[in-house]
Amino acid sequence: MLRLPFRPRPGPLAAALGLAFAPAALAAQQPVPGAAHWLLFDHLPGVEGRSCMVRTNGPEVDTMVTFNNDGVPLLIAGWADRYNEGGEAEIGLSIDGAAPVRLQGGFTLNLVLVLVDDAPLLQRLRAARTLDWTFPFGRFRANVEGLDTALEAVRACRDAAPAAAGTR
Repeated sequence: MLRLPFRPRPGPLAAALGLAFAPAALAAQQPVPGAAHWLLFDHLPGVEGRSCMVRTNGPEVDTMVTFNNDGVPLLIAGWADRYNEGGEAEIGLSIDGAAPVRLQGGFTLNLVLVLVDDAPLLQRLRAARTLDWTFPFGRFRANVEGLDTALEAVRACRDAAPAAAGTR
């Protein structure tokens, strides 16, 4: 059984899995104004009711952001063609080429989930243009320009949505 170093919100975790497996099947998506390449999803496969997440696809890794039950951002890296057995590991995250920050990540299928509960790290992420991820299985770069605007879009979506059963 996968044990994550945090409690992800059930809806967004299922949503992330749905996004990871069926990005072409999503109908409830819209571009995030002012955040090129970011899409906002408010209805996701496998999630009853409204659930909010933003996503940007990249050539090396896709990036998704949502919130857990406590309103803390959950940063997710994903791949269409890479699968892990699951578990936890220390990962490195370099923001715009700076020295990597060491974080705990939860691995499940083709996703790596990281809780961003450090305010200074979140501020750096909001201004980020690139993320360089270092995992036990390789290094990957993501273009995340516009993440601040995308994060605010998912926050507004979440705040406007009626709470799904078992959340908030």
